Amino acid sequence: MTFVHHLNVDGTTREINLAVARLFEEIAQSLEVAGEKGHRSRAYRRAARAVAATPASLQELAAEGRLRELPGVGQAIAALITEYLESGAIRTHKKLVDEHPPGLAPLLQARGFGPAGVHALHTATGVTNLDELEAAARDGRLEQVLGPRRAEELVGQLPALRNPIRSLPLKTAWESAWLLLELLGQTDNHTVTVAGAARRMCEMITGGLDLVAFAEKAQATLELLTRLPNVVAVRERTETSESVRLYDGLEVRLHLAEPQAYGAAVVWHTGSPAHVEHLNRLAMQRGLRLTPHGLYRGETRLPTPTEEDVYAALGLPYLRPELREDEGEIQAALTGNLPRLIEQANLKGDLHCHTRETDGSNSLEEMALAARARGYDYMALTDHSRSLTITNGLSLERLEEARRQVAQLNHRLAPFVILLGTEMDILEDGSLDYPDETLASLDYVSASIHSRFKQAEPVMTARILRAISNPLVHTLNHPHGRLLGIRPSYGVDMPRVVTTAATVGCAMEVSADPARMDLDGGWARRVREAGGRCTISSDAHSTLDFDNIWLAIGSARRGWLTTDDVLNTRPLDEFRALLRQRSQRIPR
Repeated sequence: MTFVHHLNVDGTTREINLAVARLFEEIAQSLEVAGEKGHRSRAYRRAARAVAATPASLQELAAEGRLRELPGVGQAIAALITEYLESGAIRTHKKLVDEHPPGLAPLLQARGFGPAGVHALHTATGVTNLDELEAAARDGRLEQVLGPRRAEELVGQLPALRNPIRSLPLKTAWESAWLLLELLGQTDNHTVTVAGAARRMCEMITGGLDLVAFAEKAQATLELLTRLPNVVAVRERTETSESVRLYDGLEVRLHLAEPQAYGAAVVWHTGSPAHVEHLNRLAMQRGLRLTPHGLYRGETRLPTPTEEDVYAALGLPYLRPELREDEGEIQAALTGNLPRLIEQANLKGDLHCHTRETDGSNSLEEMALAARARGYDYMALTDHSRSLTITNGLSLERLEEARRQVAQLNHRLAPFVILLGTEMDILEDGSLDYPDETLASLDYVSASIHSRFKQAEPVMTARILRAISNPLVHTLNHPHGRLLGIRPSYGVDMPRVVTTAATVGCAMEVSADPARMDLDGGWARRVREAGGRCTISSDAHSTLDFDNIWLAIGSARRGWLTTDDVLNTRPLDEFRALLRQRSQRIPR
């Protein structure tokens, strides 16, 4: 690999920016080693990407009071940057690194190791990274702590831990893509499109980002990518493509296309391999050949400046990127049976919102005003129920206070409506956290698993089925209980849950929480095929989280969902009527 330097940023600026970015990345890793994998670690990583990508000098931004103009840099992060510029260190970083070495973060991906196990290993051996771990294995310390069998197994995993396949949650990948597009947009002679799995809105992006560009000066475009401030290595370069590595290890591939073949290149680099192969079979039936460089008849390249041109030449209507998986979309297109996919503008309200009364950051009024500002007609207040003490869940008395507050705000904010609801814990045996008489008094009831994730699959399945079979439960939230790249789904017979939910009339949530994206597109489609319905919600814990709704829309579109398949596309009166139908569906 050849390390490169940004030609338009002096070495000192680049070194300082990357040094701060790496400190923030290490803070995020230390938080993960400590067992904290939520908002804080994501916030530091977002700030790290922005700092690494900016061509501006942090010193100049700080002097001009403009640090907070960087994406993800708020007051607290800006103060840390200032601290580094003044002292050359960040106290928060030193404290976390001393207690939870970031070099051990890869161990969290090893079989049988969680934060507690990593901490115990660090305490017993003093190792702070994988090289020291390997040395501890050679001198026998690792075997003394773990035992021969477990030590041998861990050493066998070291190559994979050192060179993991880089997988990013969709939002993180798009944040990197947006920064790249902004930086590449500094010249006027090219257009760049994000392709690959990110454009298809896959919930996890493995292997890096794909970009497609056409340029009047192809080599100038490749050179521009090389010189971006967050690029640290060029992995591969040809006359029409370039692969680079960013400071955080993310690989970015830029593919160049001539303007008259741009549509073919974008189609080729966006669709899944199976989708592209299927398109090529159609092309061959018409005497054509689809390549990343264009659509050909013999040696003649047909003009395909847009993706629509490619699909039209193959006898197909335009296929939306989210559908391009070769999972029936081409057959549906050929027979005129493509669904009219849901769009973000179709949503009338958000049904999963928290306030600072439990684990949110804003007041109910602030959340309601933000929802109204997005153009919604209604939102559901779904603060946690009483058993989830870690989030300060609402007791019955505090729920009644929320009821009074909702009534007052509804009077002031009309015609916007806040629905009094709950994100109610499904208890260990499948019973519900509030009594039925309380649930019957609420406008909207959603239910979630927040504990005992390791129950056996039959037990977990029965637990969920009991909860969703109660006619007072309108929606099952984040049904798999997973955290992307952090916590796997719990064991559950999800096909049975989907079928039962469709039968009893309980909706299933498509969540916009960047850490969850649950249901994903595949399961959303199975709900649709079972005759069930979904909700699309943000799981907002702050006013800013409403902005994540595009992630859930992407999953819904991957699931072929239409407005008919989603409850909260309905006007308020119709939505309330559907909720009443659910409550009356099974006699109590």
